[in-house]
Amino acid sequence: MTVGVGLVGCGSWGLNYLRAFSELDGVRIAGACDISPERLREAERRLPSLRTTGDLAGLLADETVDAVVVATEATAHYRTVRAVLEAGKDCLVEKPMTTDVSEARRLRDLAQTGGRILMVGHVFCYNPAISLVRQLLHSGAIGDLQYLYFTRTNLGPIRNDVNVVWDLMSHDVSIALHLMNQTPEWVSAQGAAFLRAGFQDIAFATLGFANDVIANIRASWLDPRKVREITLVGTSKMIFFDDLESAEPVRIYDKGASREPTYQNFGEFKLVTRRGDVVSPAIPATEPLKNQCQHFLQSVTSRRPPLTDANDGLRVVEILAAINQSLQQRGAPVRLEPALENAA
Repeated sequence: MTVGVGLVGCGSWGLNYLRAFSELDGVRIAGACDISPERLREAERRLPSLRTTGDLAGLLADETVDAVVVATEATAHYRTVRAVLEAGKDCLVEKPMTTDVSEARRLRDLAQTGGRILMVGHVFCYNPAISLVRQLLHSGAIGDLQYLYFTRTNLGPIRNDVNVVWDLMSHDVSIALHLMNQTPEWVSAQGAAFLRAGFQDIAFATLGFANDVIANIRASWLDPRKVREITLVGTSKMIFFDDLESAEPVRIYDKGASREPTYQNFGEFKLVTRRGDVVSPAIPATEPLKNQCQHFLQSVTSRRPPLTDANDGLRVVEILAAINQSLQQRGAPVRLEPALENAA
């Protein structure tokens, strides 16, 4: 089966999707839509055979379009995805699913009622390095997880429609859910808006999970260095992931610290640290975005729910909304309702 894919939004990420899908088998780019003639011309330049339009309704009425990729600004996701689902098309929407919890829930329900595939572009869940980290974590290779932290910084690009939480932090929230396989019990966050009032360009969030495991996320558009790193600390080993390191993105450190009795007096303990080898496992050289696009095509043809389905997208939106609520309350913890664990 060849899937006819339409693209809505021909900005930088839309063009990435255009390239990724055009390099896959079993797919035909049926058309692209954008309100900007300049962006449409750039899409045509990159794929000369591409049919383009500024009319969303016309693209959705095209019977050769089986599924639609939505890569518009985040604040336009709800109305665009709703139109796609109401037209009877499957949909892959770039993260975040929406910027409003009630809207995300309505899209989830609309997809379920109509029997449509609705997938969210949480691309790091299709990164082979992240898959390995998740496997190591759940195999017990690092012992019991104690804490983890994320750093995602750069000088720009600065978004005009959302703050840094909805933009950058959405990646790390989705990764945290994927790794932990559970929803945090609470969040607390601090941030500041130095460049535009009301739009935080830096944010620091802490997520509290069961068993006293905490995850900290630092996100910034206003930083001298581009950093994309994750660290997991377990009771026996530690894992470091650097998305900007192509040769050895994952390193496993045989390091740890423990309290051991000195036996001089009953109940007396001393701190003991351990420093062992550092291992850099081999990672399959596949592109996460193409993996994600291939997964979407498989879901469309098999009618099986994708890994990052609408429920996953909704959970991420709920957490991001709670982080923003805590930001407005100067770091006051916000409790989250428990959700079913991911089946994957």
